[in-house]
Amino acid sequence: MTRLMHRRCPAQHGQAMVEFIVAALFFLVPLFLAIVVLGKFSDVQHTTQMAGRYGAWERTVWYDDSGTPFDTINSSNQKSATEIGREIGVRVINDRSKANSVIADTDRAATTFANGIDPMWHDNANTAYLSRYEQQQSSVQRTTLSADVTGAAVSALGALSIPGVTGSLAPPVPRDTFAVARVDFREVAKDSRAYQVLWPRTSVWNEQWNGVDFGATSAILSNTWYANGSQATTEMVQASVPFAQAAPRAAADAVLLGLKAWDAKSWDAEFGKVAPDVVPGDRLR
Repeated sequence: MTRLMHRRCPAQHGQAMVEFIVAALFFLVPLFLAIVVLGKFSDVQHTTQMAGRYGAWERTVWYDDSGTPFDTINSSNQKSATEIGREIGVRVINDRSKANSVIADTDRAATTFANGIDPMWHDNANTAYLSRYEQQQSSVQRTTLSADVTGAAVSALGALSIPGVTGSLAPPVPRDTFAVARVDFREVAKDSRAYQVLWPRTSVWNEQWNGVDFGATSAILSNTWYANGSQATTEMVQASVPFAQAAPRAAADAVLLGLKAWDAKSWDAEFGKVAPDVVPGDRLR
């Protein structure tokens, strides 16, 4: 009996090896590959969220208010939602390891991934997750909150009028102060042969591999950034001060002239004066 058992051991060892190889081919290897895929897809989702934040931030810095008093002052700081969307592909998922991967104003006109996409956005066979620029979609806009106290106050000022004052008393600032950006990446890794093998068409998943869609929405609550510098800011403040306009200021100066004739020391006011704050020289040492 003992001899028979010893004779069967080699066969049993061989059988265990075959079982391990079969398990590795049909379970362990796909499992290891799936872990890598999930890690890469986690990076895709994180990058999608970054793209949404980028789009919302850009809408607070760059404007799209054509035909408004705000646009008259800040026309040089315009950028459309389409242009911001094009920049997302170049600045967020472009391969930044290339020597010529620098931020440029021409990014707003991009229609291709000039340097390819981030190395993380490739499968194990180095097939890019995105093959067409159009797989990236975005919507960037400013909107108004349902309960916007600031917007209501600005609207109330806009309804007022003073004789001799032209235009509206409302300051030339955007009234829709909620920047919202939605970014989507469609059919990510659709062309990956490796992922097609990992996702076989079966009775459970009765469809072929068509990639994965990722999306993220970001919003920033901000009145506006005066990105055009002190000159634009000064012009916007002057437009918001009634006595900084010619007719009201002339009337105020006439009144002050009469008051100074009566008491020159007591009436030294400057109506409508707009001047930026100046840091004293001793504070700059």
